[in-house]
Amino acid sequence: MNQTPSHWQGELPEGWLLVTADRLPAWMLSPFGATWASNPTICQLASAGLACDRVLVGTTDPTETLHEIALGHSGDQHDTVGGPLAAAEARGWNVTVVTDAEEQFSHLKTRFTNLNVVGVSPQCLPVTVEAEEESSCGHVLSAAIHEFEKGKTDLLWVHLNSLGVSWDAPQVWRDGFFDEDDPPPGPAAEIPQFVVTDQTDPDQVSAVRQIFAGELAHLDDWLGRLVATVSNRWQRFGMLLLGLRGIPLGLHGQVGIAPHEPAPYTELTHVPAILVDPADRQASQRYAGLLMPIDFGATVGELIAGTGDQTTRDDSVEENPPELGRSIGRLLEGDVGLWRSGVRDQVYSAGGGGHALTVAGWSLVRPLDGPAKLFVKPDDYFDLSDVADRSRDVSKVLADCLDALVHRRSKADTEPLPAVVADEGTKRR
Repeated sequence: MNQTPSHWQGELPEGWLLVTADRLPAWMLSPFGATWASNPTICQLASAGLACDRVLVGTTDPTETLHEIALGHSGDQHDTVGGPLAAAEARGWNVTVVTDAEEQFSHLKTRFTNLNVVGVSPQCLPVTVEAEEESSCGHVLSAAIHEFEKGKTDLLWVHLNSLGVSWDAPQVWRDGFFDEDDPPPGPAAEIPQFVVTDQTDPDQVSAVRQIFAGELAHLDDWLGRLVATVSNRWQRFGMLLLGLRGIPLGLHGQVGIAPHEPAPYTELTHVPAILVDPADRQASQRYAGLLMPIDFGATVGELIAGTGDQTTRDDSVEENPPELGRSIGRLLEGDVGLWRSGVRDQVYSAGGGGHALTVAGWSLVRPLDGPAKLFVKPDDYFDLSDVADRSRDVSKVLADCLDALVHRRSKADTEPLPAVVADEGTKRR
């Protein structure tokens, strides 16, 4: 976030703030469509930065996604030169990670000598807490503020895991989303878990979403405190807010976290991403193209290092190795061609419940326990209307592409998509 005159725009940032959160779905945040929710800090970040509307995770394993963000690539076959940790190390920056999932950073700790991981003990409480600082979210964010105020960090990475563990924010946060004639939400902090059938009371599902909205409002309030603290010290800094995966909230027959993971519908794979450029480029703008969390690792690494976009210099970005993140630096620079063509033409998502392939106009989801389903994108935001029977050519093409990706056939990640996908999309429009 840049609080300085425009003549600073050629300078490197003083520092960076990364905020990642597991079980943070895009559709439950007000900048991404939840107009009934209350997220003033996140709305302010969207006004200050670039909000990316179609960020899909490639894996539902949060540890893998964290590593992709940190390194700017997946796998071990590349040097760690593309992500924020390597860029910070090259600049001589001190990196501090504050998290309630310390074990997810254990491998990274062995690779970077400038990385200090501050672990906050996770808690799983039976009921909501009284004080703001006593909640799971409060423990992590207050610890992050404390670490930053020591003045010894140049890159502060805050990672929150508790949204999938305990909803223990003070009662006032959830009460604000319930009307007087609604059944009271109660103080239970355990995340509800049940299967949604035609016999399920819709109000029961709505109540869970309202409680979760209160938890997110509490997170938003703490996020505001953190940003204010950072702004008091750094006048020119960048920031990234990014989710790692969503959480089942009844859109596809499940509420809460069950032993068996559901299919990778967008309820699980669509995450929020807001990038605030240190030089204020593309502030208050939205990008509707496909992206993945790994792309933000590559982007932040370049912005920290002050290097240009090294991954999308050629308009034909499909030739880039699939394990490398694709920087959106050219989007920040205002490259009209890339804004039109897009950084990615497809995203392959895999998880314990199945596989999915998403392209600009379609998404094919193949659950482990049922037939593949086809959804029109971006119109069918929640993957609710299966059109596989009405668009059989597209279903067949995407199913073949998905098979190749699942079995990791040669060039499956880089071959151009068959024309029928684009042609069918053109006829539909």
